[in-house]
Amino acid sequence: MDQVEETTLVQKLVTMDAVAWETFCREYSRPLFSFVRLVFGCRWEQAEEIVQMTFVRCVRSIQTFDASRGPVLAWLKAVARNEARTHLGSEARNPTQVPLSCIPRHVADQVLEALDRRPLPDEVLAREDVRSAIRDALLKLNTRHREVLICKYLEGMSMSEIASQFAISEKAVESILSRSRAAFRGVFIMEKRDQESPASEVPYESA
Repeated sequence: MDQVEETTLVQKLVTMDAVAWETFCREYSRPLFSFVRLVFGCRWEQAEEIVQMTFVRCVRSIQTFDASRGPVLAWLKAVARNEARTHLGSEARNPTQVPLSCIPRHVADQVLEALDRRPLPDEVLAREDVRSAIRDALLKLNTRHREVLICKYLEGMSMSEIASQFAISEKAVESILSRSRAAFRGVFIMEKRDQESPASEVPYESA
Protein backbone atom coordinates (compact mmCIF):
# COMPACT_ATOMS: atom_id res chain seq x y z
CA MET A 1 0.00 0.00 0.00
CA ASP A 2 1.55 3.31 -1.09
CA GLN A 3 1.36 6.64 0.72
CA VAL A 4 -1.65 7.92 -1.24
CA GLU A 5 -3.61 4.73 -0.53
CA GLU A 6 -2.69 4.92 3.15
CA THR A 7 -3.83 8.54 3.36
CA THR A 8 -7.17 7.67 1.76
CA LEU A 9 -7.58 4.68 4.07
CA VAL A 10 -6.85 6.71 7.21
CA GLN A 11 -9.38 9.34 6.17
CA LYS A 12 -12.02 6.63 5.96
CA LEU A 13 -10.90 5.11 9.27
CA VAL A 14 -11.47 8.43 11.02
CA THR A 15 -15.11 8.30 9.92
CA MET A 16 -15.31 4.76 11.35
CA ASP A 17 -16.01 3.26 7.94
CA ALA A 18 -16.52 -0.48 8.58
CA VAL A 19 -15.13 -1.58 5.21
CA ALA A 20 -12.06 0.56 5.73
CA TRP A 21 -11.43 -1.04 9.12
CA GLU A 22 -11.72 -4.50 7.58
CA THR A 23 -9.14 -3.48 4.96
CA PHE A 24 -6.93 -2.01 7.67
CA CYS A 25 -6.92 -5.22 9.72
CA ARG A 26 -6.41 -7.44 6.69
CA GLU A 27 -3.53 -5.32 5.38
CA TYR A 28 -1.58 -4.94 8.60
CA SER A 29 -2.41 -7.88 10.86
CA ARG A 30 0.08 -10.35 9.36
CA PRO A 31 3.15 -8.05 9.26
CA LEU A 32 2.34 -6.78 12.75
CA PHE A 33 1.92 -10.32 14.06
CA SER A 34 5.29 -11.36 12.58
CA PHE A 35 6.91 -8.26 14.07
CA VAL A 36 5.59 -8.98 17.57
CA ARG A 37 6.60 -12.64 17.54
CA LEU A 38 10.08 -11.87 16.24
CA VAL A 39 10.92 -8.92 18.46
CA PHE A 40 9.41 -10.23 21.70
CA GLY A 41 9.71 -13.98 21.15
CA CYS A 42 6.23 -14.55 22.55
CA ARG A 43 3.89 -17.47 21.99
CA TRP A 44 1.38 -17.54 19.14
CA GLU A 45 -1.64 -16.78 21.33
CA GLN A 46 0.22 -13.97 23.13
CA ALA A 47 1.11 -12.33 19.82
CA GLU A 48 -2.50 -12.59 18.66
CA GLU A 49 -3.72 -10.86 21.82
CA ILE A 50 -1.11 -8.11 21.48
CA VAL A 51 -2.10 -7.49 17.86
CA GLN A 52 -5.78 -7.38 18.80
CA MET A 53 -5.11 -4.91 21.62
CA THR A 54 -3.00 -2.83 19.26
CA PHE A 55 -5.88 -2.57 16.81
CA VAL A 56 -8.28 -1.67 19.64
CA ARG A 57 -5.91 1.07 20.74
CA CYS A 58 -5.66 2.35 17.17
CA VAL A 59 -9.44 2.48 16.75
CA ARG A 60 -9.58 4.77 19.77
CA SER A 61 -6.73 7.00 18.63
CA ILE A 62 -6.80 6.98 14.82
CA GLN A 63 -7.42 10.74 14.84
CA THR A 64 -3.92 11.22 16.29
CA PHE A 65 -2.15 9.46 13.41
CA ASP A 66 0.28 11.84 11.72
CA ALA A 67 1.43 10.70 8.27
CA SER A 68 4.33 13.18 8.35
CA ARG A 69 5.94 11.13 11.12
CA GLY A 70 5.96 7.88 9.14
CA PRO A 71 3.74 5.22 7.55
CA VAL A 72 0.86 3.43 9.26
CA LEU A 73 2.86 0.26 9.91
CA ALA A 74 5.55 2.21 11.78
CA TRP A 75 2.82 3.75 13.97
CA LEU A 76 1.30 0.32 14.59
CA LYS A 77 4.68 -1.08 15.60
CA ALA A 78 5.17 1.70 18.14
CA VAL A 79 1.74 0.98 19.65
CA ALA A 80 2.42 -2.77 19.59
CA ARG A 81 5.68 -2.30 21.48
CA ASN A 82 3.85 -0.60 24.33
CA GLU A 83 1.10 -3.22 24.32
CA ALA A 84 3.67 -6.05 24.33
CA ARG A 85 5.56 -4.61 27.28
CA THR A 86 2.32 -4.20 29.21
CA HIS A 87 1.03 -7.65 28.30
CA LEU A 88 4.26 -9.62 28.63
CA GLY A 89 5.91 -7.79 31.51
CA SER A 90 9.31 -9.34 32.28
CA GLU A 91 8.89 -11.80 29.40
CA ALA A 92 9.23 -8.89 26.96
CA ARG A 93 12.63 -8.08 28.41
CA ASN A 94 13.85 -11.63 28.80
CA PRO A 95 12.81 -13.70 25.75
CA THR A 96 13.70 -17.38 25.77
CA GLN A 97 17.01 -18.09 24.09
CA VAL A 98 17.28 -21.12 21.83
CA PRO A 99 20.75 -22.00 20.48
CA LEU A 100 21.21 -22.21 16.73
CA SER A 101 22.60 -25.71 17.20
CA CYS A 102 19.03 -26.86 17.93
CA ILE A 103 17.98 -26.06 14.37
CA PRO A 104 18.30 -28.88 11.80
CA ARG A 105 20.79 -28.04 9.08
CA HIS A 106 18.20 -28.27 6.29
CA VAL A 107 16.00 -25.70 8.08
CA ALA A 108 18.95 -23.36 8.56
CA ASP A 109 19.72 -23.73 4.86
CA GLN A 110 16.10 -22.83 4.07
CA VAL A 111 16.40 -19.66 6.10
CA LEU A 112 19.60 -18.59 4.38
CA GLU A 113 18.31 -19.49 0.93
CA ALA A 114 15.13 -17.49 1.50
CA LEU A 115 17.19 -14.39 2.22
CA ASP A 116 18.23 -14.36 -1.42
CA ARG A 117 14.84 -14.99 -2.99
CA ARG A 118 11.63 -14.44 -1.04
CA PRO A 119 9.96 -13.80 2.34
CA LEU A 120 10.58 -16.56 4.85
CA PRO A 121 8.05 -19.43 4.49
CA ASP A 122 5.30 -19.60 7.11
CA GLU A 123 6.15 -23.23 7.86
CA VAL A 124 9.67 -22.18 8.82
CA LEU A 125 8.56 -19.22 10.95
CA ALA A 126 6.03 -21.44 12.71
CA ARG A 127 8.90 -23.13 14.54
CA GLU A 128 9.74 -21.55 17.89
CA ASP A 129 13.40 -22.54 17.70
CA VAL A 130 13.79 -20.99 14.25
CA ARG A 131 12.13 -17.71 15.25
CA SER A 132 14.27 -17.48 18.35
CA ALA A 133 17.48 -18.14 16.44
CA ILE A 134 16.57 -15.66 13.72
CA ARG A 135 15.74 -13.07 16.38
CA ASP A 136 19.03 -13.63 18.18
CA ALA A 137 21.00 -13.30 14.93
CA LEU A 138 19.09 -10.16 13.94
CA LEU A 139 19.73 -8.54 17.30
CA LYS A 140 23.46 -8.74 16.62
CA LEU A 141 23.10 -6.59 13.49
CA ASN A 142 22.98 -2.81 13.45
CA THR A 143 19.53 -1.24 13.60
CA ARG A 144 19.18 -0.36 9.91
CA HIS A 145 20.28 -3.80 8.69
CA ARG A 146 17.91 -5.49 11.13
CA GLU A 147 14.89 -3.33 10.26
CA VAL A 148 15.35 -3.69 6.50
CA LEU A 149 15.64 -7.48 6.74
CA ILE A 150 12.49 -7.65 8.87
CA CYS A 151 10.59 -5.52 6.36
CA LYS A 152 11.69 -7.60 3.38
CA TYR A 153 11.77 -11.18 4.63
CA LEU A 154 9.38 -11.27 7.56
CA GLU A 155 6.80 -8.71 6.51
CA GLY A 156 7.08 -9.31 2.77
CA MET A 157 7.25 -5.61 1.89
CA SER A 158 8.15 -4.55 -1.65
CA MET A 159 11.25 -2.50 -2.46
CA SER A 160 9.10 0.59 -3.04
CA GLU A 161 7.33 0.13 0.30
CA ILE A 162 10.64 -0.20 2.14
CA ALA A 163 11.98 2.86 0.34
CA SER A 164 8.90 4.82 1.39
CA GLN A 165 9.15 3.66 5.01
CA PHE A 166 12.78 4.74 5.35
CA ALA A 167 12.53 7.77 3.04
CA ILE A 168 15.32 6.54 0.76
CA SER A 169 15.55 5.48 -2.88
CA GLU A 170 14.88 1.93 -4.06
CA LYS A 171 18.49 1.77 -5.23
CA ALA A 172 19.60 2.58 -1.68
CA VAL A 173 17.28 -0.17 -0.37
CA GLU A 174 18.90 -2.70 -2.71
CA SER A 175 22.34 -1.71 -1.47
CA ILE A 176 21.35 -1.91 2.21
CA LEU A 177 19.61 -5.26 1.64
CA SER A 178 22.71 -6.70 0.03
CA ARG A 179 24.88 -5.68 2.97
CA SER A 180 22.23 -6.76 5.47
CA ARG A 181 21.92 -10.24 3.96
CA ALA A 182 25.68 -10.66 4.05
CA ALA A 183 25.85 -9.53 7.67
CA PHE A 184 23.00 -11.80 8.78
CA ARG A 185 24.38 -14.78 6.87
CA GLY A 186 27.77 -14.29 8.51
CA VAL A 187 26.31 -14.14 12.04
CA PHE A 188 23.89 -17.03 11.47
CA ILE A 189 26.49 -19.38 9.98
CA MET A 190 29.24 -18.45 12.44
CA GLU A 191 27.06 -18.96 15.52
CA LYS A 192 25.72 -22.28 14.28
CA ARG A 193 29.22 -23.49 13.45
CA ASP A 194 30.57 -22.39 16.84
CA GLN A 195 27.71 -24.09 18.73
CA GLU A 196 28.09 -27.33 16.80
CA SER A 197 31.86 -27.55 17.29
CA PRO A 198 33.10 -29.47 20.36
CA ALA A 199 35.14 -27.32 22.72
CA SER A 200 38.19 -29.45 22.01
CA GLU A 201 38.08 -28.46 18.37
CA VAL A 202 38.05 -24.72 18.99
CA PRO A 203 41.44 -23.43 17.81
CA TYR A 204 43.68 -21.83 20.43
CA GLU A 205 44.04 -18.08 20.01
CA SER A 206 46.99 -16.40 21.60
CA ALA A 207 46.60 -13.04 23.24
